[in-house]
Amino acid sequence: MNSSSARQVPVPASQAEAGHLLAVDDLRVQFESSHGLIHAVDGVSYSVRRGETVALVGESGSGKSVSALAVMRLLPRATARVSGRVVFEGRDLLALSPSQMRELRGREIAMIFQEPMTSLNPVLSIGLQLTEPVRTHLGFTEARARDRAIELLTQVGSTEP
Repeated sequence: MNSSSARQVPVPASQAEAGHLLAVDDLRVQFESSHGLIHAVDGVSYSVRRGETVALVGESGSGKSVSALAVMRLLPRATARVSGRVVFEGRDLLALSPSQMRELRGREIAMIFQEPMTSLNPVLSIGLQLTEPVRTHLGFTEARARDRAIELLTQVGSTEP
């Protein structure tokens, strides 16, 4: 089953007309622990229009990363309880199967982690970390992926990509 067959969720007319790419409504995340439920995110709502940049800002521990991980469906299913509504291009992300989410991640929706020192794995080459996503999600050949990685490294000012 591919992502195009994912369940379409009606987006309120006001959001659809405004060109919202992502609509998060009443997002709640709870974690089961030995001390009971921990309420990590409690009723977050926001929307992002096509072409718009949105930043989640808050103090450490306020739920920014957990909110983004919930939208991306990257929280541990065994302990995280996620509720609310997350609609991306008319698709209810919380209702998609794990395989449908894998098809979307990296190709249509992605998360940029805030800590640059942990963004790359020091055990793996930068080349592998740049080529693997485009090979996996865009079907690039190894040679085309390598060319794209060199192009990207050149764009960010790497002197020896």
